[in-house]
Amino acid sequence: MMNRQSLTTWRQLATILAVLLIGAVALGLRLRATQLLPIDYDEDDYLGAAQRYAQFMATGDVQGLVDYAYNYEHPPLTKLVYGVAILPVPPAPLLPEQSSTLPPAKSLPQPHFRIARTVSAVMGTLEVLALAILQPLAGLLLAVHTWTIKYTSQVMLEPLPALTSLLTVLFYVKFRRSRSSGRIPAATGWSILSAMALGLTASSKYTYCIVGLAIVADAVWLALAARTPRDDAGAPNHHLRAVIFDLLPWGLIAIAIFFATNPRLWSDPFGRLAQSLLYHGDYAQSAHVRQFNFPFWQPLVYLLGPVPWHPGVFVVMLDIFITVLAGLGLGRLWREYRVCALWLAIGLGFLLIWPTKWPQYILTITAPLSLAAGLGMQGALWEPLLRSLQRRKAPDGPALRTAGDQRIARRDSRRALPWLVPGIIALSLLALFPLIYQAAVALTDFNAISIRDGIQVGWRAVWQGLTGQAQPVTVALFDSMTRTKEVHWAGPTVLGQLLGGAAPDLLAFNLLWVVLSMSLQAVLGVAAALMLHRRGVRWRNFWQTIFILPWAIPEFIGALIWLRILEPGFGWLALAVPADALRAQSVAGPDATLVQLLVAATWYGFPLIMLAATASLKLTPDEVYDAAAIDGAVGWQRFRWITWPLMRPLLAPALFVRGIFAFNQFYLFYTMRVEPPTITLATASYYLFAPTGNFGGQFAVSAAINIFTVLVLLGLILWLARLTRGAATEEVTYV
Repeated sequence: MMNRQSLTTWRQLATILAVLLIGAVALGLRLRATQLLPIDYDEDDYLGAAQRYAQFMATGDVQGLVDYAYNYEHPPLTKLVYGVAILPVPPAPLLPEQSSTLPPAKSLPQPHFRIARTVSAVMGTLEVLALAILQPLAGLLLAVHTWTIKYTSQVMLEPLPALTSLLTVLFYVKFRRSRSSGRIPAATGWSILSAMALGLTASSKYTYCIVGLAIVADAVWLALAARTPRDDAGAPNHHLRAVIFDLLPWGLIAIAIFFATNPRLWSDPFGRLAQSLLYHGDYAQSAHVRQFNFPFWQPLVYLLGPVPWHPGVFVVMLDIFITVLAGLGLGRLWREYRVCALWLAIGLGFLLIWPTKWPQYILTITAPLSLAAGLGMQGALWEPLLRSLQRRKAPDGPALRTAGDQRIARRDSRRALPWLVPGIIALSLLALFPLIYQAAVALTDFNAISIRDGIQVGWRAVWQGLTGQAQPVTVALFDSMTRTKEVHWAGPTVLGQLLGGAAPDLLAFNLLWVVLSMSLQAVLGVAAALMLHRRGVRWRNFWQTIFILPWAIPEFIGALIWLRILEPGFGWLALAVPADALRAQSVAGPDATLVQLLVAATWYGFPLIMLAATASLKLTPDEVYDAAAIDGAVGWQRFRWITWPLMRPLLAPALFVRGIFAFNQFYLFYTMRVEPPTITLATASYYLFAPTGNFGGQFAVSAAINIFTVLVLLGLILWLARLTRGAATEEVTYV
């Protein structure tokens, strides 16, 4: 048998081989993209800056290097790297310095353009290799992420800071591990490397410095977690003081590297730095940014779909699956790489808040996102598969049932079958047949013009397609297709588009809607229950009845009430606002629409949560709180350690039901007359089904959206069941 040392050696060799293969895949995909991608915005600007930096370096013009001010809003390090790359080739005519808002140039000088793109692809590949060393599956997912491929295969600023920000975190992780194992010299070296990488990140692009905030947050978290209950509450936290002393030299080194690698700051460090930083605040509020009217959740749209442009460039498009796997791996990411979880959370929060919503900004978080996805794949797919194979091969597994036990089981099944048949038939008619019919319709081009043929012999097209007798016709999602009076086989094209992320704006809003509406309803419902449960509250039953009334009103009627209140032209709220300008601004844009919808949904949904929380509070004996008061628990401590744990078993099913309802919510959106992207998948399906408008009457597309909705909802149900499994099944003794 192979000894343990040999097995470890083989595993290391396999890991090295896997990392090299992943790097080869990343490099191949990026080099392919460098050849196929068209010239994009900003590429001519950055290549022109690289030309001038190369000219300054070739002539030894240090002053020109320092004073070059075009595109001053971004640090010059990445452009300097491009300049060094094209320095050996003969110079070409300088590209004109034009506004960055103008369309890109139709052609760029060669071989300068090709060399700069190749350097970008190499830096992107190095980022993949660095992540693959930490977690091979994460490196593979980052290698095939289409947004990352695109912006690390063009002459953009992203490749270098994406690499250095990842190195900043990796060196910090090595520092922590070396410190915990007592290797102080090695820990010091890793800390210096982390600081240097952070300085290079700041010299490349400011937004990637979010990684520094994540490291500071992780260090502070560790200091606060190291405080024991025996520590005096009023005494200073010595662990926090030690963290400050660690971070101070780390930050100073990063600042020194930043100024040393930013030539533009050499002559006037603070003045030019302030000018560069203030530019971004003004640009975020400019008319050029506002004209796109992106919702604040636009980064989620990018994360839930592949690059929608450049067909044929990307070999695989798995962005939506990477994001889903990242959701499954968040818990494991927090446990194993907390700094990366903080990096992902802080970065996503910044992207949601910052007004500028360009797609390349998501590269600030694609590395931790891919790491979470790799851990999610490992925990949800790979490890369960290995455990299943091991159980099958294990010789000491559970004993097989005897022949007598098997006969008894078959006899019991035969006796129970007559009682199960009515339920099976009812379930098939009420649930399975509609799903099968919807799936069949989704495989055709069934529409309002071909309704007669569809109802009479529509199954013919499905049978011909499944048996290979008919070639599929083209059906595009959200496109006014050419319609005929006959139903044709289309295949799973539309459903495949949806599963591949063809409607990321709808999916992103639907998921965001579930999270926000559930959260607001839970907060308001629990708060109302706690308020009414306080001692000395007068007319408790009266107030409880008032709070339950929204739940007693049908949703359609409640939506009409809120429409009369919030209607922008003649609603009660609009009539109460005297200024027309304020009236217009208060209802403009998807963000304001979301706020109005959340107000109505929270009003309608919080009573159920309040009732569940009230029932839990009534079951909790007062002696529990009296004992906690003797121990010194007050306020938040009582809620965190007593009320909330006892409330969770009854609250979890209510939240589960409200989550399913929120995902399928329709009447509110239909009655409030909202338009994409602030609609749910159910509402979009209705709009495509109703035979009105440019896109109406597309029964097949509507059916595909319904099947997609069922699949997404099934995944959400399984995920919510996993989250609430402990709370919902927990046995709590109240008396």
